[in-house]
This record gives sequence, C-alpha cells and structure tokens, in this order.
Amino acid sequence: MSTHAERSRGSMTDAYVHIIVDAGAVSAAATEIGDVDAVSDLHVVTGDYDIIAQLELDDPEDLPGVVADEIHTVTGVADTVTNVAFDA
Repeated sequence: MSTHAERSRGSMTDAYVHIIVDAGAVSAAATEIGDVDAVSDLHVVTGDYDIIAQLELDDPEDLPGVVADEIHTVTGVADTVTNVAFDA
C-alpha cells in the first residue's frame, strides 16, 4: 500500500468497493478479489456488506473496468457500491 507522500507525488486514485456476496461464497470470493491487481487491501466485514476492498489505481478511468470486469464477475458477487476517496 502506498503512503500519503507517495500518492501526493502522483495521481493515484483510491476507491473503496463495498461488496455483497451470496451466502456461503464469501471466503472464495474474498480470495479471488484479493488477487485483483488493483486491490491493495481487503477485509471481510460484518454489516450490510460482506467484503470491503480498497483499490489503488494509477488512472481513475480504469475504475469502471476493474469493478465491472474483475470484481462483479467473481462467483458469488451479487452487488457493489463504490466510493472514491479524496484527500482532505
């Protein structure tokens, strides 16, 4: 994971993907999502979502493709909500 100083030098985009997964598929989905190149951190969580993945992208234009083509296609993924992070 990059530090704040590294991000401020470049144009790295951070996004958080909140993922709903079908019952019984969380562990396998988390493993597969964790293998996505853009995923810098991942947690299985309680609450409305099952997994939260942090993405680090060099180009913000890559975000829709990563979510649609690399996360939504994982077996068991039912829905996602994506939030882009901005520096405060």
